[in-house]
Amino acid sequence: MQTNFGDVMRLLGTFCLIALLSIGGQVEVSAAADQPPRTAIERTQKPSALGNRRVDLGDKANIVRSLVIKGNHSFSEQRIRALMQTDVWSVYDESVLESDFQAIINFYKENGYRFARINKGQLSVKKFADGVYLGIEIDEGAIGAITLSGNEKTKKDVILRELLFEVGDVYIEADKEESEQILRDKSYIGAAKIAPLWDTSSDTVAIQVNVTELWSPPLPSIDPALNSQGGTFLLGLRESNVFGSGHDTEVRYQRISEIGEKTKSLLTWKYRMPRVVNSHWNFDGAYIQKREGDSWAIVLERPQYTLKSRWSARFTLSESVGDFSWFETDPSFAKLERTDRFEVNLRGVSGRIRRYFGDRERQNYIGLWAASRRSKYVLIEKEFPSAANPSNRDIKLVGITVGRKRVTYHKAQFIRRIGREEVFFVGSEYAFSLGHASHLYGSDRSEGYANLIGRAGWTRGKRILGTTLIDISSYFTTHIENSTLQARTSWYYTDVFNTGDIYTVDKGFRKNGFLDFHQTFVAEFKTRLEFGWYGESQVVLGAFNGLRGYNYRQFNGEKMIVLRLESRTICGGTPFRKLDEAIEAVATFIAKPFIKRSVNLGLILSATAFTDIGYIWNGKQTFNLMDPKRSIGFGLRGGFAKISNAGIFRFEFAFPLDAPSSPPIKQMLFWGIESTF
Repeated sequence: MQTNFGDVMRLLGTFCLIALLSIGGQVEVSAAADQPPRTAIERTQKPSALGNRRVDLGDKANIVRSLVIKGNHSFSEQRIRALMQTDVWSVYDESVLESDFQAIINFYKENGYRFARINKGQLSVKKFADGVYLGIEIDEGAIGAITLSGNEKTKKDVILRELLFEVGDVYIEADKEESEQILRDKSYIGAAKIAPLWDTSSDTVAIQVNVTELWSPPLPSIDPALNSQGGTFLLGLRESNVFGSGHDTEVRYQRISEIGEKTKSLLTWKYRMPRVVNSHWNFDGAYIQKREGDSWAIVLERPQYTLKSRWSARFTLSESVGDFSWFETDPSFAKLERTDRFEVNLRGVSGRIRRYFGDRERQNYIGLWAASRRSKYVLIEKEFPSAANPSNRDIKLVGITVGRKRVTYHKAQFIRRIGREEVFFVGSEYAFSLGHASHLYGSDRSEGYANLIGRAGWTRGKRILGTTLIDISSYFTTHIENSTLQARTSWYYTDVFNTGDIYTVDKGFRKNGFLDFHQTFVAEFKTRLEFGWYGESQVVLGAFNGLRGYNYRQFNGEKMIVLRLESRTICGGTPFRKLDEAIEAVATFIAKPFIKRSVNLGLILSATAFTDIGYIWNGKQTFNLMDPKRSIGFGLRGGFAKISNAGIFRFEFAFPLDAPSSPPIKQMLFWGIESTF
């Protein structure tokens, strides 16, 4: 066989090329083995980020041999290195390092570290023959000083202890916003603003806290909280900021009258002590004396005072002696009348503990709880036969709760209060509770309990706000015995014409011409549906729960729906500003023997127009869309925005459109003082 010499040479050349490539690969692997292994961050970065180019012996002096990062107390070094192109074994480049600094600063600011910076004075760049040694120090923005203004009565430490930061802490924007929210929620503070500034002399953050206190006169007061459906006459002493400590106490004599009920006389003592011994535990105590007996309650609570808090607890002891009335329609007069009156004794002991997981905005939680409730009914009066048959119970439940929430807060005004800054919940929360009562721990019978509750709040832009609450509870044995569904949703279209804040607690009415106004539209829907509570409980519909223009309790049943539409116009401008100033002059003159400064009460008036629509039915009747209970009306509301715990007075004319008796349209005047707008 003949062999082609050219083929032999080509085959031999191929073998030589394979051998050379193998040797080259071994040399590269050997060279790589002499270098330290890359970190996890280096392995995840792009080759260009590591300065991946071949380096000869003359470039060793420009190779980063060491990188030390200091001052990153809030984030790990690995997290900071992941933001940088400069790292060990990369080529040192000043422009690249400067862009790394900017990336780090942007990262901190995106997470709320507004004053974070790279301390250029502490930057260490040391160049040697074998490479560059870098030392970087991050200044996260420590707080150097906190000053307070506006607290004429409240002690400085009472306000500063509510802040989520102190001197030496790193300033975080979320801490500032939540601290403002905590301060605004105090009954003795009408407005709170926290302003951080960079102090170049000390290279720290200076915090300025400004509060606007509400007036809480420690004088005996008369509060005629009366209305056309009954009301309250109160003579007592209330101080919501005892000696500037933030404590709330009240001693009062009270007479309560209500249509169809006997007048009750009460002696009441209440004391609320927040932050017991500078802890986050709150104490509430109340003692109420009645003709029927004594009532008292003690509450010890550690709330989730901040969204950073990981646990909360609440323990309650209470006993109450009072009246329970049953109402049904009198067939002779087609009018709702009281048929039965019971004396009821209620005793309760409960406690719960919750543990929270997650970050500031999104959290899961789990809780354990126990409750003991005993109720005893004694029939006192019976007008005519009825279905009333409340049960005496001694129920002891233990259970578990799991929930999830997403929480942020939005500052609002003229939603539930009148003038003060408000905290509006934005986000969602839902929780499921499951409990069991058993003879083993003293319950009068074995049964299960389930509860599902959810709430949500949202905003659309700056002017549309909404809230929704759904609460479903049920008791069951081998089958579901009784259940209750409650739902409520409210929509607010506030500042309709984008006129802005016409009034603030810290500045008063703005000067914007003869007339100024702030318009808000409100739509509220609520329902209560009871299943299986026949004889145990009932639902009533009337002015008692929002159907204005009808009697306090006009209709009864087992299920009801109410829809309320309302237009509110906050009045401002020169006439109302002058009226507020005139009242300030009178109040200052009266209070002159007690205090030396001027007393501005912050009078705000609101004109309203409304329409209410209600439905009520029971298990024997079906829901009838064509059988509504409607009313329309208008009125005037007002309040003193700068007085702590001041109610909102109202005068409203309402016209019922579906009255059960003639004449079909008869106006009703409602006047009184209530707690919410």
